[in-house]
Amino acid sequence: MWTRKSVKTKGKKSFFQNFWKCVLVGLILSIVIGAASGGSSGFGSMAGNGGGAIGNIIAGSEDSDQDLIGDTDVDIDVDFDGDDSHSFTYDSDHDGVAVAIVAFLIAFAVCFVISLIATAFALAFKYLLLTPFEYGCRKFFRKNLDEPAKLSNIVYVFDSHYKNIIKTAFMRDLFVFLWSLLFVIPGIIKAYEYRMVPYIMSEDPTKNYKDALAESKKLMDGNKWSTFILDLSFIGWDILSVFTWGLLEVFFVAPYKASTEAALYESLKYGIDAK
Repeated sequence: MWTRKSVKTKGKKSFFQNFWKCVLVGLILSIVIGAASGGSSGFGSMAGNGGGAIGNIIAGSEDSDQDLIGDTDVDIDVDFDGDDSHSFTYDSDHDGVAVAIVAFLIAFAVCFVISLIATAFALAFKYLLLTPFEYGCRKFFRKNLDEPAKLSNIVYVFDSHYKNIIKTAFMRDLFVFLWSLLFVIPGIIKAYEYRMVPYIMSEDPTKNYKDALAESKKLMDGNKWSTFILDLSFIGWDILSVFTWGLLEVFFVAPYKASTEAALYESLKYGIDAK
């Protein structure tokens, strides 16, 4: 049975034995994860701005509507027989409403199309480029537990069953996202349940995504809460990293965390503990 002390000791030991390479790969991993998260946040901001744009257009249309209503009511006097005049009023309220509706539909359609295109590009960038590097970095730290790993490990996905690994990563994230729709907490649980998928795929990139998810679920059965506590045990280091302007994160915390997680996988899969 693994303990926080055992996996952290094993992770720290392997990290210090290959210090500079671990620092470099840890930095790459942090950038990759940050870029993937930033893309999602950027899309959310764009959607918010798009909604604001629609609101402005609608407001503008309403103002125009009010102008139309106020300015286009016309009194017309008509003298049919030269003796008597008849007057009637032309009311263009319905024209202003029509303009507002058309403006809203056009704005909504434009923002919707832009959102679709932005989402497509964000997903393509994440899964075709960022995800392979993330999985490669995970493999590096797993290999580094037993011997100094080579930097070439971080690009293994591009040379080994690329499509299958991308498919597996996408399906894992999709399931986590769908579960997150149920008040977030189920999504967090699923994220921990499928946490070992990158390590599983690094050992067997031919594995079907269903088998990879099932294996990760089996490994994490009864270990999700302990893994959550393991993550919390780094919070002190995270706070210290803030006061060093991120230098501690780059040179110690990031590679330490990644090495510890790799050691956790090794303990769950093979029962290997720190010596």
